[in-house]
Amino acid sequence: MTQTAASVDRHKVSAYKVEAASELQRILAFWELHAVDEQQGGFVGEMNNDGQVQAGAPKGAVLNARILWTFAAAYRHSKHEKHLLLARRAYNYLVGHFIDVQHGGVYWEISAAGEPLNTRKQVYALAFAIYGLSEYHLVTENQEALKYSQQLYEWIEQFSFDKEHGGYFEAFSREGSCWRICV
Repeated sequence: MTQTAASVDRHKVSAYKVEAASELQRILAFWELHAVDEQQGGFVGEMNNDGQVQAGAPKGAVLNARILWTFAAAYRHSKHEKHLLLARRAYNYLVGHFIDVQHGGVYWEISAAGEPLNTRKQVYALAFAIYGLSEYHLVTENQEALKYSQQLYEWIEQFSFDKEHGGYFEAFSREGSCWRICV
């Protein structure tokens, strides 16, 4: 009995889906077990190549926003309560430590203890924060998460949009002034 090319392809796709799901669970388990910062809150700022946590390492907005998105998206797919709990932890930490309540936007980097360290604003970090907050809102219907993502979008539009040439500038001071030369 010969198999058609289509049936072989379906079998390969099915095998790839199982393999991808297994790999995703392995990756999520690593972050669940090794990235939670029990001493300082949130998630660790850095690990070396051997998985050893670098105590006292600063924490970046991009990594924390990605963690928020990852566990919110994982929960949406898996419905595992542990994913929702980690998404909530990431949300609370991002909102509590990275959101600049005085000038808007998100800090680029905070200390291990959660204090602003590098207050520069990067559209890259703002975009990931919007991404994470939006996914969190999608799974929790948390209106505050939606409000924060909208405020971050408005910050980008207010400070980053280049009205003269179109496009967007990337780097800014805490207050929203161009960090480098904006032409």
